[in-house]
Amino acid sequence: MIALDVWEVHGIGGAIGIIALGVFASTTVNSQSGLLEGDTGFFMVEVKAVTIAVIYAFVFTYGMLAGINFITPVKVAEEQETSGIDQSIHGEKAYDEGVL
Repeated sequence: MIALDVWEVHGIGGAIGIIALGVFASTTVNSQSGLLEGDTGFFMVEVKAVTIAVIYAFVFTYGMLAGINFITPVKVAEEQETSGIDQSIHGEKAYDEGVL
C-alpha cells in the first residue's frame, strides 16, 4: 500500500484524464481534434506529456526520499511494522478490533 494512495488517485486518474483528452478532443469545443477525429498528433503529445510527468514525479520523489532518509529513516523496522506502528512507537493501539 502506498501512503495516502496518492499515486492511485492523482497519478492514475490524472493519466487517464490526460490520455482521454487526446482521444476525445473535438474541434467543436477546442482548436484541437483528438484521436476519434483522426488527429494522432495531439494524442501523441498527450501520451508524451503523461510519460514525462510520470518520470519526473518518480525521479523527484525518489530523490526527496533519499534526502529525507539521511535526516530521519523513512521506513520503520520490520518488527515494528509487523507488531503495528502505533503499538511499537506510541505504546497504544489506534483501533480496538473486536468492539464492533
